[in-house]
Amino acid sequence: MASAPTMSDEKSSPSNSESESDTESESSDDNDTTESLSSFDQSEEEGHISSEDIIEEPASEQLLCEFEIGEKKPSEVETTDVNSYDLERSGLTEYKGILKKLSSVILESLSKSKMVSLFKDFVESEFLLVDGDSLFITCAFNVNFKKGQTLHFFYIVERFLHDLIQKEAKFVIVFFKDAENMYFNYPVLLALRTTLIQHLEYNTDVTVHTEFSNCLSPEWELFLKECYPYFLIVSEEGITPHQTDFLNIFIIHALQKKINIVQSLGIESDVLRTYGHCTLSSYSHKQFFEMHETQLQHALHAYVTEYYRRAQKAEIFLYGHLKLNLGHMQKEVHQTLSLLQNLWPEGADIRSVVCSISCSVTLKLYKKMLQDAQDCENLNTCTENHNIQLNRCQVFILKQLKAKNNWNVNFTGLPDLTDNSLWKNIAYYYEIEYSRGLNLGLGDTLMQEYQKLWNTVLTLSEDSDLGGPMPMRTTSRLFLSQTKTSPRGSNQEIHKLGLIPLKAEIIDDYAGDILSEVPFLSSDDPAVTSLCKKKEFDELIHWHSHRPLSDDFERTRCNSGFKSKDAKRRRDIQKLHHYYHVFGKSLIGSNRSVRIIRGRALPPPENSSVQKTRKHQKTNAEKFIEENQKRQLAKLEKREVERWNNLSLHIEKEIKENPNSGIKRLEDFLQTCSVKSVKFTAEMVGLDACFKFWMEYCLKAEAESRDISIIINLMKRIHVIYEKYSELLQNTHRQKLAKYLKYIGFDNLAQSLSPQLQESGIKKDISKYSVHMGAARFQLTYMGPYLFREERSDPDPRVHRFIPDTWQRELLDVVDNNESAVIVAPTSSGKTYASYYCMEKILRESDEGVVVYVSPTKALVNQVVGTVCSLFTKALPKGLVVCGVFTRDYRHDTLNCQILVTVPQCLEILLLSPHHQQWVKRIRYVIFDEVHCLGGEIGAEVWEHLLVMIRCPFLALSATISNPEHLTEWLVLIKRYWQHAESTMENSGPAQNTLKLSKKQQKKRIEKPSYRVRLVWYKERYNDLEKYVCSLKDNDFFIEHYHPCAALTVSHMQKYGIPLDLGFSPRESVLLYDAMVHIWPEWTRMQELEPEEFRCFKNKIVIMRADAKQYEEELKKEMIRWIQLDPSKVNQLLKYLKPQTFDSAESEKRRMFPCFVEKLKEMDKLPAIFFLYNIHSVEMLASRLLTNLISKQNTHNGPNSEREKKILRKKLWKAIRIQRRNCAFFFNSDSGARIQRIILLAAEIKEIRKNLKKYYAVSPDCTYTDRTVVDNQTLTKILRRLRGTRQNYKLHCLLRRGIGYHHGSMEYKQRQVVEMLFRLKHIKVVTATSSLALGINMPCKSVVFTEDSVFLDALNFRQMSGRAGRRGEDLIGNVFFYGIPLPKVERLLKSDVPKLKGQFPLSISLVLRLMLLVAKADDKKDAKAKALSVLQHSLMSFKKPNIECMLKFYFIYSLQFLVTEGYLNQECIPIGYSGLVSHLHYHEPANFVLVSFLEKCLFHKLCIPVNIDGQKRFSSDVMETLVVVLANLFGRLYLPPCEKKLKKRFPHSVVILDELPKEFADVVKEHNNRIEKNFGSFLLTISKLADMRKEYQLPLSEIDFSGKEYEESELVSHLMPGTESRTAVSPFACLSNITDQDLFDIDVVNDAMFQTIDVNDKNIPILCLEKRDKKGRKCPLNGYVLNFYKTGSLSALTLDNWLNMGDAFNLIRSFALAIQSIRISLSELCDDEDDNVVLAFKQLSDEFKEKLGEKID
Repeated sequence: MASAPTMSDEKSSPSNSESESDTESESSDDNDTTESLSSFDQSEEEGHISSEDIIEEPASEQLLCEFEIGEKKPSEVETTDVNSYDLERSGLTEYKGILKKLSSVILESLSKSKMVSLFKDFVESEFLLVDGDSLFITCAFNVNFKKGQTLHFFYIVERFLHDLIQKEAKFVIVFFKDAENMYFNYPVLLALRTTLIQHLEYNTDVTVHTEFSNCLSPEWELFLKECYPYFLIVSEEGITPHQTDFLNIFIIHALQKKINIVQSLGIESDVLRTYGHCTLSSYSHKQFFEMHETQLQHALHAYVTEYYRRAQKAEIFLYGHLKLNLGHMQKEVHQTLSLLQNLWPEGADIRSVVCSISCSVTLKLYKKMLQDAQDCENLNTCTENHNIQLNRCQVFILKQLKAKNNWNVNFTGLPDLTDNSLWKNIAYYYEIEYSRGLNLGLGDTLMQEYQKLWNTVLTLSEDSDLGGPMPMRTTSRLFLSQTKTSPRGSNQEIHKLGLIPLKAEIIDDYAGDILSEVPFLSSDDPAVTSLCKKKEFDELIHWHSHRPLSDDFERTRCNSGFKSKDAKRRRDIQKLHHYYHVFGKSLIGSNRSVRIIRGRALPPPENSSVQKTRKHQKTNAEKFIEENQKRQLAKLEKREVERWNNLSLHIEKEIKENPNSGIKRLEDFLQTCSVKSVKFTAEMVGLDACFKFWMEYCLKAEAESRDISIIINLMKRIHVIYEKYSELLQNTHRQKLAKYLKYIGFDNLAQSLSPQLQESGIKKDISKYSVHMGAARFQLTYMGPYLFREERSDPDPRVHRFIPDTWQRELLDVVDNNESAVIVAPTSSGKTYASYYCMEKILRESDEGVVVYVSPTKALVNQVVGTVCSLFTKALPKGLVVCGVFTRDYRHDTLNCQILVTVPQCLEILLLSPHHQQWVKRIRYVIFDEVHCLGGEIGAEVWEHLLVMIRCPFLALSATISNPEHLTEWLVLIKRYWQHAESTMENSGPAQNTLKLSKKQQKKRIEKPSYRVRLVWYKERYNDLEKYVCSLKDNDFFIEHYHPCAALTVSHMQKYGIPLDLGFSPRESVLLYDAMVHIWPEWTRMQELEPEEFRCFKNKIVIMRADAKQYEEELKKEMIRWIQLDPSKVNQLLKYLKPQTFDSAESEKRRMFPCFVEKLKEMDKLPAIFFLYNIHSVEMLASRLLTNLISKQNTHNGPNSEREKKILRKKLWKAIRIQRRNCAFFFNSDSGARIQRIILLAAEIKEIRKNLKKYYAVSPDCTYTDRTVVDNQTLTKILRRLRGTRQNYKLHCLLRRGIGYHHGSMEYKQRQVVEMLFRLKHIKVVTATSSLALGINMPCKSVVFTEDSVFLDALNFRQMSGRAGRRGEDLIGNVFFYGIPLPKVERLLKSDVPKLKGQFPLSISLVLRLMLLVAKADDKKDAKAKALSVLQHSLMSFKKPNIECMLKFYFIYSLQFLVTEGYLNQECIPIGYSGLVSHLHYHEPANFVLVSFLEKCLFHKLCIPVNIDGQKRFSSDVMETLVVVLANLFGRLYLPPCEKKLKKRFPHSVVILDELPKEFADVVKEHNNRIEKNFGSFLLTISKLADMRKEYQLPLSEIDFSGKEYEESELVSHLMPGTESRTAVSPFACLSNITDQDLFDIDVVNDAMFQTIDVNDKNIPILCLEKRDKKGRKCPLNGYVLNFYKTGSLSALTLDNWLNMGDAFNLIRSFALAIQSIRISLSELCDDEDDNVVLAFKQLSDEFKEKLGEKID
């Protein structure tokens, strides 16, 4: 009978022996996998019931005894793996060494894995691969799963897979055939695995592959080649050592195929993301596999052979000497199944089929075994061995059913084939309760099914002497034996639910609608009366020390030194501002400075409603001005004509001698000339010169290969003349153009331009001048970058330097109307211009208005500051400046500037500060650059808080948002809220606490902001990007063009179509057409889409960019049509377009890197940025380039150059020494001879230096610099800024040669110098990390991806590649993939950017900060409106009322925690240590634990000083213990469990962080218990938000198991009561004895709570002392902080702690900032300056600062 899972309490609990076993298992971190498997099987297959499974008597409240089957333990079924004898016999011993070596390789690789977000960008384009057996292991060994409850197991599996699908992951699952043999000794697991496979196949839409034998089979190789997965989810541990070897072979095979590995046992999820330990493939994996491939194949074959041999054994022992013949069982199953099909021809339910066949086959076989046995009297008839029979029988049944296709079987019951707990409950009822007189009815429905099954079993077993189905018979020996029991988990009762009454207006306004639904405690309740009475906390006068308590703004280092009395300080600030101006000039040019005059508004556009109506009559003044302008134009024209006449002959001559130089000189003239007629004349002269040169070039005998650049320049001139000067063209000009077109072979264009030319004809042979290509094909192939766009020609008076596009004018209109806008446009499209237009507008309005520019990185902050300083100058009242900065490291002029450039976290500090509201009200605009950071992993919630708190208009800029409509809709809702809030505040009149405006402010009428939010979405990139893949073979580079279509697959296009941003250049459109013709010569539309015949190109002299786009779209549509007609053709097409690549070792790629850069230099692809993800690699490759250049220079100078340089230096040194001596004697005498010697020596020194300079001179091929762009004086001035920085000499040498590097660990001065010199085109090569990805203005010709990383995703790829080919700099951008796997390149090109979904918006620290703002603000109404906006308008809850309700409860319970912990009083006013906690809000929950340590005086007990020279110092032991404590709080970085098995490279390194000292750990446990108690109540309360209909359905298959069909049964109701203790946990989790009490256990919460509630244990602020994976293995903490403190070396962290240099530096720096913040807070909290704790933190902070400053190695 199938069990109906209800929210019931199973009538069993674990015995003492089992509890001890569980405890021992949890405390041991390295349990043997075989033993853990044996315990799994023993609970299922041994001859006794696990004590965990004993049931309670329903009549009594507490069961006093439990029962077990049998009186003594039977003989065990063999559950060990293949023994050593079998190993020797199967020949596996010879492979033991290679398997051990493989295990160590895999262990080391997995230990280097990083916890990353798995489904960031590739989810919509590629699938990932899930190993089915790893999925099975992960779910079967879940620590919260009770063995035998298969329905709960299937719930765990489906919830895991459903979570992947919810995160938009596309995956397939593979079960290898050979893996099944490894379960032969474990029939329970084998049956469960077989059931799982068929359940996934029949009941879900998940793709399951079972056709592959193993990972080394040819079929599997073909599958991977066709469908390359993003990564493989696999377990690093099997259920036996041999299965672990099997998985290791699978892992190394995947890694050598460049498939990344994610460990299934360590996967974690929150509401929005899934995280896992990801291991990247490397060339070393491929080397290892290729070296040992044959041995691995033989080892795998030997394993499979041995297991298959054992599986084919005809007999196994069951009951001592009784044997079960598996062949007979399989035969009986086949026969019985056929009989059953005849009995039930209309079909059946799978549970009925398995039950009837299993019982009948078991009865027949058992009867036969008894007949064959010689001695049946002493049989140990163990019922558990019957289970073995039933499980093996179940496997045969399911396999036979899968082979049958002619019988209608309902497989929805597969997840509920067995239920051990229900079976034991029934046994208890019939053996105990029924014998005591309790007689309950089955119910009509259940009785009918039971009778049907009984009769079927009798018919199939051919045994009619068993009688009727009722009454139920029992055996002579009891199934259950009596034992003592203890309930599962803790005996602690759920504490009384009730909230402490709170009095705060904001609570009623936000969560008043749900307060009536939660219970409250009375005022005399002990929980209320015991609240500690602490003095009210005041942020200005601290409750303890009565000294001013600084906030985060005041704690930030201030660099504003103009008012400083220190002259050196003032001078440094002046230098800084001067450098900002110089830095800004490199960004915007030298002629763009704008002087702002207050009150002078920008001119409105012609169609603006602001512009006044023009008068019909012109005034005399206007007439005079107009006449004067005409005279000026006439003079200008005359001057330009004279200038052209002087230059024309020289330009013509230069074009003839050197076309490139001559054309460039002509282009320079055209750019500076402003007279249209003169420009037309110059263009015609240039055209004639190009044509004459082409004719001379073609007449040369050696001109075999044509220099097509001459024709390109010729056609460029024709395009410009025909398109831009058409009104100046006369008939003679047209005939000349037609003649030139005819000569180069474009007859159709010549005919359309001048038919008369065709009539007159050209008699001589001109074929030698032809390009032998159609006009349209030529323009698309060679002139793509030069094709004209349909740009506006009417100028906008608001813009002076260029003519803005239509979408850019819309941005200007947004600013003019004081509106808000979401601006989405590709990188380098010019969207940032609106930001500076907005700044200019606010600067002109008044001296009080403020524009805040929010940037995600400090590098971008510095860039914007430099731009603003160079762009705007304004005379301001004393004390005010134009630009200010506020970051976590420093600030200057933050509150006295009109343009503040900051990072999100710092603006949040100002917005949430109670005493900076006056400044906040001055904000007129906020500009959010790179607003897609709203969807990031770290700090994204801060962006959300800013967007909902600002009242003024905003501009939100991004190039990578895939759902901007959703974002805009959300922001519109927020603006409506503020419109209503502000109107309410105005109507309510001035409140008592509202700030009153001064009379001066009241007189000023600032234009009222608009509440409208526009979406400006521009999708077309200005410059094309062409991609190339680079590979290395035999010390030579193969650089092949990568067509965008090569990244596509047929399945991808069928599911998603062609990605919107997968664009072609015109040349790539022609290449695609040619490939389509090659693949399908009979293609019906071949002629129609031929470039010369295409409707947009035919006979068109000037093909526009829009025409090329139409052609591209037609080709894309045709590809989709091909898929419908013949997908195989598309497969051939995509395969044809794929480039050929070769693989090589990473070391070889790095060795040849300088040669690759030289190759790019030859191809004229520099300047270029080379992106890597490792700081060490960034600096190493830059140094390698310098070494290569120096080596080349030495070779160039000759072998004796060094010796000669040494001789000259020695001569120079001697001459200078003699000269000094002569000069000294000269002052003491007037000897003429000495004067003569001085003059001669001076000449000699000059000559020596001249000769020496020749040796030091760098030839052009030994440097990447262009000496013509930056003079030596300017270069020296810029490089002087490097003085005093780390490694300045190294960087100085690189920059001199045109090489630079850029990463986040550099000092900001160094980064600025690199950026400036790169923009000035002095540097041509920069190696960089992603520090240049976000918005940094570093225009280059090429971007090279030099290193693969898990962080190289679609978002970063678009940001980084956007640096190439920026508008106005290059005609086309180039992207090179150097050493990136081809499958990764494909994913990068076709993947879409992620959608913005929002974050979990609340935390306890944020709630505390909001309460502080509301309680302490000067303007109460404004503060409350901000707080409500944050609480009510999270992006996560947008249009999701259930989540909104859940967040309200979360807010209520956060307040409850803060009140009970003493951070708020009942009026929600901050008290106690709330200031310290709010300052450390970055580090929740460590900030609350730190306060607990302080309250328990643990730091005072630890920090015992010693006196050294009269000063208090702390010993190394004390400091190391303090570091351990703080690292456990603020330096938490988990390692995978396998890390513990590795040996350290350095004996003194700390890999795994020490555990907290016992007294500290006890305090953490107390804190966690309070958190669990509070948030357990929260989970109980929000359980009512669950969708109970879905809760009774499996998440993926949606099969319903509510059991409503058996509600009438008295027995069912009796067997499954207990709903009173299971109101808030999943009904499926109830099957494993999980109750409401388990919601108070953080390790069980995720598995226990309802699936339809969007809450995760990540949202509960627990500080886990021991984090464990799904199998219960402990994940140790990385000891990088302690290791750095002891060694002072970042290199040790990269080698032993598996951190790259950049991550190591940032993590240590973040930890040091946390210590510094704590030190400042403690010093302000404490009256005693010599307090031991304060001094200890000061000493620790100083030590970290010293180590960081001196040990960057």
